[in-house]
Amino acid sequence: MRFILIFAVICLCSSCATVNKVGDNTVELGKTIWGSSTRALERARDKAITKTYDKPYWDCVRSSKAVMTKNKWVIFKKDETKGYMVVMGVKGCVNTTEIGVFFVELSDHQTRIEISSLSTNAKRKVSQGLFHGLDIAFGYST
Repeated sequence: MRFILIFAVICLCSSCATVNKVGDNTVELGKTIWGSSTRALERARDKAITKTYDKPYWDCVRSSKAVMTKNKWVIFKKDETKGYMVVMGVKGCVNTTEIGVFFVELSDHQTRIEISSLSTNAKRKVSQGLFHGLDIAFGYST
């Protein structure tokens, strides 16, 4: 019995410690169980609503956070260095609907923002609210 337990612990630790497909899957499984995986939002990026701004990356990130706060959306998860935020709490959508906001630095002065979600309605609402707020913040609209 001890042998089986020791063997199971070694296998689990080795798959988490190595940087390979098995270790990555183990980590992703843990994130999925915990509820912090962005895999589904990443996959939905091919159907994302996008807009490109002639602004630096960090200006877009900071201004987006301000717009999200003003709209009272909950920033559930963020990694600004990797270029994403996950928001929830969008009015008119189920409170737990996750919407991914991805930032892609195209150049020093140009950033593309991609809005993805498994919910078309939530994706549309966030893109309208965020892009309108950014247009105002950047002086493109009144």
